[in-house]
Amino acid sequence: MAKKKNNVPEKTVKPAYNSASAFFNYYLVLMFSVFPLYFSNKYSHIRHDKLNVFLFFSCVVSIAEVIIALIAVNERRRIGELPDKKWYRKLSFTDCAFTAMILLYIISTLFSAFPVESFTGNSGRNNGLFIFILYFFVYIIASRCFAYKEYVFLVLAAACAIVFGLCILNYFYVDPLGMLVGYSAKTAEDFTSTIGNKNIMSAFCCLMVPLFMIFFINHEKPVFRYIYLGMTGLGFAAMLCADSESGFLGFIPLLAIILLYYSRNLKKLGMFFVSVSVMLAFGKLVRLFSLIMGDKQKGFGAMQNLFIYSSKSYIILGACAVLAAVFLLLSRKREALLPKAVPIVIGSVYCVGIAVFITLFVHYTFVDTTSKLGSVMKFFRFDEKWGTHRGYMWIKAWEIFKSSGVKNAIIGWGPDTFYYAFEPYFAELNEKFNNSSTNCAHNEFLNYLVTGGALFLTAYIATFASAITRAFKKAKENYLALAFIAPVVCYLLQSVVNIATPIVTPFLFIFMGLAESVCRSKEADE
Repeated sequence: MAKKKNNVPEKTVKPAYNSASAFFNYYLVLMFSVFPLYFSNKYSHIRHDKLNVFLFFSCVVSIAEVIIALIAVNERRRIGELPDKKWYRKLSFTDCAFTAMILLYIISTLFSAFPVESFTGNSGRNNGLFIFILYFFVYIIASRCFAYKEYVFLVLAAACAIVFGLCILNYFYVDPLGMLVGYSAKTAEDFTSTIGNKNIMSAFCCLMVPLFMIFFINHEKPVFRYIYLGMTGLGFAAMLCADSESGFLGFIPLLAIILLYYSRNLKKLGMFFVSVSVMLAFGKLVRLFSLIMGDKQKGFGAMQNLFIYSSKSYIILGACAVLAAVFLLLSRKREALLPKAVPIVIGSVYCVGIAVFITLFVHYTFVDTTSKLGSVMKFFRFDEKWGTHRGYMWIKAWEIFKSSGVKNAIIGWGPDTFYYAFEPYFAELNEKFNNSSTNCAHNEFLNYLVTGGALFLTAYIATFASAITRAFKKAKENYLALAFIAPVVCYLLQSVVNIATPIVTPFLFIFMGLAESVCRSKEADE
C-alpha cells in the first residue's frame, strides 16, 4: 500500500471545490493583497483606510456566502433532502466559545453607558461590536468554506514582499511612495511601510513570518518552498526594521515552541535551522544595506543591534548553519525520528529558562528596586515606567477593573470604550509622562477585561485556547493546521504589550478560521 502524503495541502483541505470555496478564496486574495497595501492619504487615515476596506470586503463575502448557502438549502429541499436537525452536534468548542464571546459583547454594548461608541468603536481603535460581528462571520466562513489553493498564498507572499521591502527602505529614510513627506521627524520614526505605527508593523510581521516559515519547513515543491524561505528572511529583516520589542516578545517564544514541536524529526529540525540561519543572514544583509546608506537610519534598539551589528550574531548564525547541515545529513542516513528524551530535555531547558526569567523579574521588581539596569535588563523591573509607561497604564487598568462595580466587572464598560474608563487618570498621565490621553491599555487582555468584562475575557481566552489545542492535535496529520495557528500564537504573545486595530487584527481571526477549517476537514483518501 502506498504511503499517504499528509503534507500535500491541496489534498488535505476540502478536496471538493465549490462556489462557496471559490468566493471565499477570492476574498482571501483581496485581503492578502489589496488590504495590506491600500492607503488613501499616507498615514493620516491609514487605520480608517484599512477599516473601510475590511468592512467592505467582509460584508460582501458574508452576504454572498449567505446567498450561496440559501440556494444550496433550497436545492436540497427541492430534491427531498431533509435538514439536519442535530446540526449543533457538529459545532466545535471553538465555535461555541466564539459565539459566547459575541453574545457577551452584544450584552456589554446594550448595557454600556456609551452604546453607540461601543458598537462603532469610534472612541477607541475601531474595535467595537460591529467589527467583532464581522470577525465572527469571517471565522465561520473560513472554517467552513476554505479550500487550499497555492495561488492564494503566493499572492500573500508577493504583497508581503512589498510591505516588508518598504519597511526596510523607510527605516533608512528611503521613501519611494512619499508616505513620510510632510510629517515631523517623530512621525517618520514611528510610522513605516503601508501599515502604520511601528508596533502595528511588528504585529503584522508576527502574523506573516511564522506562516512562511512553516510553509518552507513542510512544503514538498522546491520552487514554492524557497519562495517561502525568502519571505521568512525578508519578513524577519522587516521585523528588525520595525524596531519594536513587541515583535520579539511574540516571535522568539514561538520559535522555541516550533523547535520543541519538531525536536524528534531530523529533517524538520534541519529545515528549522535552515530558516533560522536565513533569518540571521537577512539581519546581516540589513547591516550591509546600512553601510551602503552611510548608516543613515532611525536608530536600532538593543535587540535589533544584536542581530544586525553585533559580532555575536555571526556565531549564532554559524552554529545554526552547522546544525542545519548535520540534521539534514543525518536524516538521509538513519531513521528520521530521534528518541523521545530529546523533547523532554529541551522542555526541561525551557523550564529552567522560565524559572530564571521569573526569578530576575521578582528580584528586580520587588527586592532590588534601585540598581541601575541596562537596556535589556530593564525589562525585568516592572513599575510605572516599564515599557514606555505601559506599566502605568496596566496598573491603572487593573485598578479600574477592581473599582468598576459588579456590572462593569462582569460585562465591562462596553467594547472599545477604554478612553472613558481611563479618563479620570488623564491629568496624572499628562503630568507624569506628557501624554494627554489614551484609548487603550496597550495590553489586549487587560483592554478586554476593562471594556468587555471578566466574562468576555474568559470567552476570548477559551476561544483561542480551544483553537490552538485543536490545531496542534491536527498538525500531526496536516502541517497546514500548524502553519495557520502559528501566526495566531505569535500574535497573542505580542498582544500582551500591543493593541488591537483593524490594520492587523482581522488576520488573527482569518488565520484562526483557516486553522479550524483544517481541523474540520477530512483527509482526501478517507
